[in-house]
Amino acid sequence: MIQYKKKKVYKKSDGFTLVELVVVIGALATLASFAIPNVLNSIKISKLEEAKALMNAYASDCLGKYRISTDPVKFVNEAVPDELDNDKLGTLGFKIDGNKSKCSHVAIKPTSEKENFLYGFDFRISSEGKVLKTATPSDNPNALNSCKGWAGKNCGLSEAQKLEFERLAKIAKAKSTCLSNYQTWLSKSSSGEFVSWDKEKENCTKKVWAFEGTPVSSASAVEAALKAKYGQACNDWRSNKSSNKSYISPNGNSETKNPECGGVPYWFHSGNEFTSKAAWTEYDLKRKTQACIQDRNNALSNNKQGEYTYGPIGGEDPCGKKVWLCRGQETTSPAAYNSTPCVQEELERQRQQAAAAAAEERKRKEEAERQRIIKETFENKYTGQTQKCPGTKPRLCNSPKYRRTKPECECWR
Repeated sequence: MIQYKKKKVYKKSDGFTLVELVVVIGALATLASFAIPNVLNSIKISKLEEAKALMNAYASDCLGKYRISTDPVKFVNEAVPDELDNDKLGTLGFKIDGNKSKCSHVAIKPTSEKENFLYGFDFRISSEGKVLKTATPSDNPNALNSCKGWAGKNCGLSEAQKLEFERLAKIAKAKSTCLSNYQTWLSKSSSGEFVSWDKEKENCTKKVWAFEGTPVSSASAVEAALKAKYGQACNDWRSNKSSNKSYISPNGNSETKNPECGGVPYWFHSGNEFTSKAAWTEYDLKRKTQACIQDRNNALSNNKQGEYTYGPIGGEDPCGKKVWLCRGQETTSPAAYNSTPCVQEELERQRQQAAAAAAEERKRKEEAERQRIIKETFENKYTGQTQKCPGTKPRLCNSPKYRRTKPECECWR
């Protein structure tokens, strides 16, 4: 029996071909192009969520400060979140946006200006305790949901909306200041007229009244309360002030009579009584302006000439206005005044005076020269000839007897 041995055949293996490697690497690169950005975006989204959690904590801290605050105006101007920290925000890729670090407006933005995923967002707490959240979305659409999660419809405000929010914030601050001032005034048991917030006009111009810290409906109600408590003494004092037509409250300061007038402030001006400084100031301005207009009319009708300032100072135009007047005409600059007849005629008069003075000076010099020549010569009355004076005075000229007989003595007369 014949036996055959099987020959073992070994297959030679040289590894992957270049084409196979390129295909594999290309596949991995394709997968990475989808996976890596998503991973990076996920990291940034987690940072955004942590930053939003911090901002919510800051807002909660601010609301706590607001609830215990007794002065809303002071809260708006001074309150700051206790834990607000740029270093902590920096670990998340954010920083405080400028000086927006007070509870009235806390804002953060990405640390890098080249950042195209993270976005800036903020919150505002008004003097009424209301919270407003806004945000500016980045260019990356993947961050839009995060932005809306923070600010809702206020994600991506238009310029008009931003301006409106700024306007509303200013109005809220002004309202808080106005109401705070009013409450302070009442707390001092004040009486008389004050101002409070006008909802329709959105400003602090609404007239209000109070008597000894208790609000009343009108100025007449204050009068009635005064009369009921203190009798006629206050009215007599006020009537005495008002009857003096020349009396004006010194420096525009209020006056009162205590306790008869219950601390109600009054202002007096030329026979008129006012219950607010604003009304007194308006009347004072009107009177000063009228006086200035009358002063102007008088200056023009009386032919004032030259530089003039209309008075008294303190009213509206023409009060305090510097002008140059000429024969009832008003000019507003020296150049214009210099072209008027007043200046031109004065210049001509001065020129004529100067010419006359020059002519007089020439005449004086000519006479002096004539006298000098006369002194240098004399006429000999005996010969009729003009002779030159001697260099020295002859001795006989000192004698009255010979002074008249010697012709040369004429040189020293």
